[in-house]
Amino acid sequence: MKKNSGFTLTELMVTLVIVGIIAVVGVPSLRTITQGGQLVSSSNELVSAVHVARSEAIKLNRKVTICASANGTSCSNGVKWQEGWIVFIDANDDRVGTGVACSAAADINTDCLLRAHGAIDDVSQTLSITGTFDSNNLPIQWFTFTSRGLPKDAGASRSGVFSVCSFDGSNNIVGSRAVVLSIAGRVRISDNAAVISCPAAP
Repeated sequence: MKKNSGFTLTELMVTLVIVGIIAVVGVPSLRTITQGGQLVSSSNELVSAVHVARSEAIKLNRKVTICASANGTSCSNGVKWQEGWIVFIDANDDRVGTGVACSAAADINTDCLLRAHGAIDDVSQTLSITGTFDSNNLPIQWFTFTSRGLPKDAGASRSGVFSVCSFDGSNNIVGSRAVVLSIAGRVRISDNAAVISCPAAP
């Protein structure tokens, strides 16, 4: 007669304990990896948008503005950058923006949209992108690149730092990076804690 084989109660309990330990250790690690990836991605996307704004300003010999935007079509004063941003030809230098996309046939003497980035929304974390201009410590809402690739705000030269900060569910900072814009228009990413300024909560 063939003997039935299977797990004993002891073996099953040991297996469940091991699975539980792996879950307790592994899930937070996976979340940390995911948050780190989102932090890098968001920083790179912001850098890319600044590069596009600067290069298009030089190429088209027109002012190009990048600003925080909640609707993806126009600048929004008081809006946090994690709610989105746009890059547009700012022909009339009013830093307002427009929802009309640029095209090959578009008149470059009128405002048109070059790029739009939606809100940063990830259920595993919250990103807070804040920024201040070095010279007057005011929040960055927008800046305009001239045809020479220099960042300006209402005609004044500007440099600044965007702090990209990642929080966990308890509002503890779990990661941060800085996107640094120089007065010459060059942009870079930094992990230097001295230049990063995260808010107390997202």
